[in-house]
Amino acid sequence: MMKLSDFSFAAPAKNSARPESAGISGSGPQTAGTTQAEQDFVSLEHLFRSIADARPEAQALTGGGLGLTFRELDVLSERIARFILAQGYGHEAVVGVLCARGAVYLAAALGVMRAGAVYLPVEREQPQSRKEAMLRPASLIIADSACLREAEYFHYRNPGIRHVLCLDAQDYDDAAEKGTGLVSTEYWEQVAQAGSDMGWKSDFDAAPCPQSELAALAAAVLEKCGLARKAEAYSAKAFAAGRKVLDVGSGSGCVAQALAGAAQEYAAVDLARNELSRLAGFDAAARVTPYRMEAADIHFLEGQTFDVVVMNGVVENFPGYNYLRRVLNHAVQMLTPEGLVFVGAVRDLDCRNDLRAALQAHALATGDQTGLLRLDASAELFVPRQFFMEWAARCPVPVEVTFSPCGLGQNSGQSAGQTCPESESQHGVQAFRYDVVIRPGGSRPQVPVSLSRFGAQHLPPAGGQALPPCDPAQAAYIVYTSGSTGTPKGVVVEHRNLMHILRALRPYAAGCERVGLVAPLSFDASVQQLAVSVFSGKSLHVLSDEERKNPSLFCACAHERGLDLCDMTPAFFNVLTGWLAGQRQPLPLKALLLAGEVLRPDVIRKFYAIPGNEGVVLFNVYGPTECTVDSSAFRIDVGNHQDFTAYPIGRPLEGVRICAMDKTCQELPDSVTGELWIFGDGVSRGYLNNASPGAFVEKDGQPCYRTGDNGYVQNGLVFYRGREDQQVKIRGNRVELGEVEKAVAGFPGVRQVAVVADTFRAGEEKTLAAYVVGTIDMAVLRGYLEQHLPPYCVPAYFVPMMELPFSLNRKIDKKALPSPLGGVEIQRGRMPAGPVEEKLAEIWKRLLGVDITDADAGFFSLGGHSILSIRLIAMIEKEMGVHVAVNELVTHSSIAQLAALLAGKTEKRESPVIQLQHCEGGKNLVLFHPVGGSVFCYSDLARLLGGKYTVYAVEAAGFSQRRTSLTTELHTVESLSEYYLDEMLKVESRDIIWGGWSFGGLLAYECSRRYAALGNRSEPVIILDTVADNTRAKQMAAKDDIELLQLILQQGMAFDSVKLRAMPREQQLGYLVECGEKSGLLPAGFSAVQMDNLLLTYRGNTLAAARYERPSPSDCKLLLVRALDFASNPQIIMNDDYQGWGRFLKKENISLRWTQGTHETMLSAGLAANVAQLILEYLECEK
Repeated sequence: MMKLSDFSFAAPAKNSARPESAGISGSGPQTAGTTQAEQDFVSLEHLFRSIADARPEAQALTGGGLGLTFRELDVLSERIARFILAQGYGHEAVVGVLCARGAVYLAAALGVMRAGAVYLPVEREQPQSRKEAMLRPASLIIADSACLREAEYFHYRNPGIRHVLCLDAQDYDDAAEKGTGLVSTEYWEQVAQAGSDMGWKSDFDAAPCPQSELAALAAAVLEKCGLARKAEAYSAKAFAAGRKVLDVGSGSGCVAQALAGAAQEYAAVDLARNELSRLAGFDAAARVTPYRMEAADIHFLEGQTFDVVVMNGVVENFPGYNYLRRVLNHAVQMLTPEGLVFVGAVRDLDCRNDLRAALQAHALATGDQTGLLRLDASAELFVPRQFFMEWAARCPVPVEVTFSPCGLGQNSGQSAGQTCPESESQHGVQAFRYDVVIRPGGSRPQVPVSLSRFGAQHLPPAGGQALPPCDPAQAAYIVYTSGSTGTPKGVVVEHRNLMHILRALRPYAAGCERVGLVAPLSFDASVQQLAVSVFSGKSLHVLSDEERKNPSLFCACAHERGLDLCDMTPAFFNVLTGWLAGQRQPLPLKALLLAGEVLRPDVIRKFYAIPGNEGVVLFNVYGPTECTVDSSAFRIDVGNHQDFTAYPIGRPLEGVRICAMDKTCQELPDSVTGELWIFGDGVSRGYLNNASPGAFVEKDGQPCYRTGDNGYVQNGLVFYRGREDQQVKIRGNRVELGEVEKAVAGFPGVRQVAVVADTFRAGEEKTLAAYVVGTIDMAVLRGYLEQHLPPYCVPAYFVPMMELPFSLNRKIDKKALPSPLGGVEIQRGRMPAGPVEEKLAEIWKRLLGVDITDADAGFFSLGGHSILSIRLIAMIEKEMGVHVAVNELVTHSSIAQLAALLAGKTEKRESPVIQLQHCEGGKNLVLFHPVGGSVFCYSDLARLLGGKYTVYAVEAAGFSQRRTSLTTELHTVESLSEYYLDEMLKVESRDIIWGGWSFGGLLAYECSRRYAALGNRSEPVIILDTVADNTRAKQMAAKDDIELLQLILQQGMAFDSVKLRAMPREQQLGYLVECGEKSGLLPAGFSAVQMDNLLLTYRGNTLAAARYERPSPSDCKLLLVRALDFASNPQIIMNDDYQGWGRFLKKENISLRWTQGTHETMLSAGLAANVAQLILEYLECEK
């Protein structure tokens, strides 16, 4: 979530505000006078500033949880531009943008181009290898925390990338990377169910590491930590020193047992409770203390010091490099003066290519390609040695770093420095990993280390001297297209081209005020949508991935946002039209820009047959990326949609000429088919590094582009008639078959391959089929390609062949290839059973055209692809009444898995939002749970407020009968607020006041801030005795579950802690339920599962409060109600009336009120009326 507070949006001094002149005639593109005066398009900077000056407070961009007015967009993009200029990258420096989809992405793009740098869009959904290739020319990557890990990865992989800028954190080191799934309690508890050390597996065949190697690893760790017992070398006193050990990511296997055996005090940190519970069975003299927390939480163990901090085999599971920096900083500050940090079995980024080569060789030798597939899909963090050296140079305390070979893979008889070739070949660990020892001391580098990572605080202020103008011939952006050689080609578009398309497309915004962006941000269609929105003085909303792929969610978004105009591929338009027809619902838009494929007249007729669509205008837009997005357009409406059996691709845009040429490069007369050549202002510079230079030529002194498309011109209208080469369009995306064939051929075991594109089933869109010679698993091949190619390039069909047919001239005869339908091997296994599986099988059969004879067969392995998956989701929602998200379908791709998912969804939905009181016409007051998760505390308060407000309470999942991610995982206040806000908006989205008692106040503040960032009116926040300081929470987080329970419940539930500690986990839960029922704290029938969830809720919320280190400032108003009797409250900050809230809020925005009672009693039946009266009086005054 981008934080608006990270930027200053104070309007800079402007030379002279221009009156708005972006008014557009409502008569549409066919009407003269729809463009601005010529001088308004002198430059990008001039055009944008003229619009921003004229409409400063109008909404410019929304999406991704953020809204920006034109003033805010102006300031943010200018600050980004000034940052780029200050780095001195040089002429036409390439800047990659790698952010989450949303408004911030496009703000960064605008900043890059305003700086005169070259904008290079990259999206996190693209395959890793493709992104790495695209970013090769970049000097800077602009990222956000969602993509920060990848940005740093590419920074280390590519020496040419000098800097990384993170936009949503003031200080780069404070940015929190998003988790990869490897920091997951559920995952590690599942891994540990089979026993200890189950995370140590071979990179080649996933076989568990032999016990002998794990024992050798443990011995090597003890040796490097100085804990090995060597009687001749250590006196008893010397050995006693260095025996207080903190083991981060401990597990309960060989290394953990060895460390506990060598230590006097052994503290173990792990996510998996089943691992921590095994520590009690260790046969060790050491005092063993388990802590269930993340690695980054070790600083909660305040006041404790350790002789050795161990992180063995755990770094690869960290969310990112910033996370690792924080953990290392905490670790070195917890050391005794002679202590050390041991970081073991680090995956070596510098050897990643070698590991991949070894896996390929293994695949060729054995036929087992799974290791290669796992690496390409890997979420593990690979770290170069350079990282540790850079960190050491900036570490809070001086440290000395030494590297050594990894101890895993050594025979027990070898020393720690020797290698074992046999083990290396079998398990691939030692050769591709290393160990690190970090000791306090050493000296700082004499030469200052240059800064390579920047946060928002490094953005220069806006205003001052004007940004330098861009030469028309200067490169503006690079967009990659599929390449016939197998390598994507970058198209370099200049500023003159960009200004041309901004001017040529402006008429298509006529009559539209709010525009939606559906296309991927890395496609040039995003430039098209900017042209008809922001650069026409309109608002642009960036649809989320779910909204742009699901017809139902697309229409809901268009309706809620009041969108008038959107872009779309014909493939998605076909799906959308089918859904609209099924719902008998008109499209809630005024116009659509359709581009990328041939329009189907039958679908267009179906669209206009839907009542209510009579006023919708469709534009059939045509243009290769090489000619700056669009070159021609044809208007289709209810009056002319039946006039053509094949729709024209329209008349050339202003400044463009299109003609048909013969093979001698001579222009053909009207109605004669030839190759379409495009002339004019849209023709770009060409391909990056002059790839395929023959496509860009000069004719009669004019630059032009040979499209390779066949077509003709008739009475000024251009008609498209297909292609003769290997370039095809799949779901609106340009695909070179050679690129796909090269990727398939790169898979170990493939001897020959041919890829064809066609429509193989009636009613299906054009898809790819791969014909493969080689003894390989086609499912594994598909998985491999999904890691290396965009989804639209992955074939829908894989046909195993003994050999490929050849023509007389020994070329592959693609016309002689069999139908892929006959080659699809339908897996036969367990037949679908039960009403849900049978209904799903029926839907699949209609969609895929094959009988489903195996409930475990995957949808995608049977020929499904992304467009069909959207249809599947729509059919399930329509026929079964259950919504499935795209990502859920990917992870539940078989009938059996999907049926299990739907079974869970058809149960009564356990929303955390509970309505306590209803008031017709009143605003909505939302109260969040305290640390224990229950909302019973609000019963009396809600009743007293119910006459004026509809009162909702948001309950934690602690009282649930089922385990959920809310109880299993460890969260932050920010992540909980994101989830709760989403759940609340499903119930109510308008006129919301947020509030909460105790821990609930933190959630209320975060939700209020995020709600306002979505463009909603900021209402006052009601804070009931909440301390906005995490000092005490950090102390509580360092307690074990039993101590924490005693602290939270205090006298509310009596139990014998000594007796409780002696019990196994299952017995502990039963005992606590019994004590809770006796004390009246828990209702009768409270189960052990619920108690387990309740303990997890206490732990999770306590950790969340402890992690709430730096709340983001905001301008919201806040009512702070404090209990008068606060002496017994251990959370209270003495001598601070505002209890920490004044640290990040203006004190004039905080209204402090006092109420009778203690923290625990202020909302009780006798005292809640006082609180209610204070809230009502305050809100009445704030109306």
